[in-house]
Amino acid sequence: MNTNRLLRNFLGFGFLFLLASCSLKIQNTYDRQVDFSKYKTFCWMSGCEFKFTGPDYLSDSSIRENLKVAIVDELKAKGLTEDPDNPDLLVGFTITVKDEQAIVYHPTEDTPIYIKPLETEKEVINYLRGSLIIGMADRRESRMVWQSHAISYMETNPDLTEKNIRKGIKTVLKNYPPKSDQ
Repeated sequence: MNTNRLLRNFLGFGFLFLLASCSLKIQNTYDRQVDFSKYKTFCWMSGCEFKFTGPDYLSDSSIRENLKVAIVDELKAKGLTEDPDNPDLLVGFTITVKDEQAIVYHPTEDTPIYIKPLETEKEVINYLRGSLIIGMADRRESRMVWQSHAISYMETNPDLTEKNIRKGIKTVLKNYPPKSDQ
């Protein structure tokens, strides 16, 4: 293997490692004045009807159902009960996915060091930048009390199996309810 090919592979793998190492960033915001122990019940924000907000290719009925079940199961595991008649919390979520790309330049073996990157061989790497926001509003006060915003870099064909959806929802809801020291 020549040094040019070795360098090219190293740069390509280095970029993919960089994407993987920053693969998930979660930011939680919440009202620090709220006593979250008072919340016992929930339903969906849209008239207690589950509504999917996200890219069309994620509108597959099995993906929507897996998202709904994963959120409901995780909230139940946290001690909340689904109650469409008298919910304490209204839960909503949004998914956005944006196509992005990076360009990695590969100098050839005989490329002088002073040549500009645009004059060398390049490789385009396509990936997705996804965002999932889950928010909870106090129904009586009509205001948002907790929100988790997760951003992740993903493969162009993400693995959206039930197992992976559950794992993602569990991660996003990990810090609900917030602890007083967060």
